[in-house]
Amino acid sequence: MKLLDQRISVDFSDSVQLLSYFRMCRSMLNMASQYEQEGSLDKAYVLQKRFNVLFLDYLSKRPDYRSLDRTVRKGWSIECNNVLEHVEVLHKKLMAKYESEAKLAAVAAERKAEAARQALKIKPANQPQARGKIANGGPFPSTTKVPETPENKSDNRVAPSHALPHPIDRSLKPPIAAGLTKLTPVLLSSSLSKHFMEIAGSNTRDDRETCGTLCGRISSEGYVITHLVIPKQSGTANSCTTYGEEDLLAFMDANSLIAFGWIHTHPTQTVFMSSLDLHCQLSYQLMLPEAIAIVCSPKYEDVQYFSLTPDYGVQFLLDCKLQGFHKHSNTRDLYCKSPHIRLTDQPIIVKDLR
Repeated sequence: MKLLDQRISVDFSDSVQLLSYFRMCRSMLNMASQYEQEGSLDKAYVLQKRFNVLFLDYLSKRPDYRSLDRTVRKGWSIECNNVLEHVEVLHKKLMAKYESEAKLAAVAAERKAEAARQALKIKPANQPQARGKIANGGPFPSTTKVPETPENKSDNRVAPSHALPHPIDRSLKPPIAAGLTKLTPVLLSSSLSKHFMEIAGSNTRDDRETCGTLCGRISSEGYVITHLVIPKQSGTANSCTTYGEEDLLAFMDANSLIAFGWIHTHPTQTVFMSSLDLHCQLSYQLMLPEAIAIVCSPKYEDVQYFSLTPDYGVQFLLDCKLQGFHKHSNTRDLYCKSPHIRLTDQPIIVKDLR
C-alpha cells in the first residue's frame, strides 16, 4: 500500500479556476468508477484518494469555494464523505488481495527452491561412480560439477534521452517531447475537427472563437473520446469564455464521462497556443497527463493536437501567476505536438449545451 500512497500526489495552482477543478474532480471520480468496474482496484483507489486530497486539503480552503452557494458546497461535501467511506472499502479489498498474493508467492518460491534442491541432490543408488571408482576399477574424481544455467542477459531498460536545446524559432511547430512518448494512447474520430468547425461556422464568420470539451471513456486500447460537448460560452476574436459549468458536470456524471481535453478555433489566425490557451490546458493536464488541446484554423485549413511538455511546461505554468494575455520566456518549450493521438473511423456524439 505504501507504493500506492506514493502515487497520490496533487499539484495545485491558484491560476486554475475553481470550476475547472470541479470538472477535474468529476472526471477523476468517473475514471475511478470505470477502473473499479473492470477490476483495477489499485487505480480506482489512487484516483479516489487523490480526489480527497484535492478537495480536503485545497479546494475546500479556497476563498472562492467558501463564497459558493451553500447548496453547491453541501453537494461536494457529501460527495467527499461518500468517497472517503468507499476508499476504506477499497483499502480492505486491496489488503486482502495483496496478502493472498504474498502467500501464493511464498508457496511458489518454496516449491521452486525444493525443485532446485532435488535437481542438485546426488543419489548413491543411481550414481555409483560417486564412490570414487568407475566400473572397471579405475580412479574417478569424487567431486561432481553441476552444469551452470545461463542467465538471462536481456535488459529492457531504456536509457534517458538527452536532446540538445533547439533555438527559438516561432515559425516552427513545437517538437515532440520525449516524456510524452510513454503515455496511454488517446483515440478520437478523424472527422471530429471537421464536424466541430462546421458547428463553429457562424462564430467563425463573425470572427469569434468557439470551444468544446472532449469527453470519453476508458477502453482496452486506451482513452477513447466519444463525446464532443459544447458548453454555454461567449467568444471574441482571440478568446472564449465558458459558463454554466454545472450543466457540463451534470452531463458528464449522467453519462459517466471523463474529460480528455478540449478543442477551440482560431477564426483568422494560425494554429498555436496562446498564454490563455496554455493555462487552460494546464487545468486539463493536471488531472490527466494524456489530456490534449486541439486547435483548429479554418482560415488556413490546419488542425493540430498539442500537449504541455511534462518536463518543463507543466511546472512552468504552475509557477506562473500571471493572468490574461501575457508573454512567457520560451513558448516553444512549453508545449509540443501530442504523439499519443490515434485517429479512428468511429463516430462522435455531439452534445450542444448552448
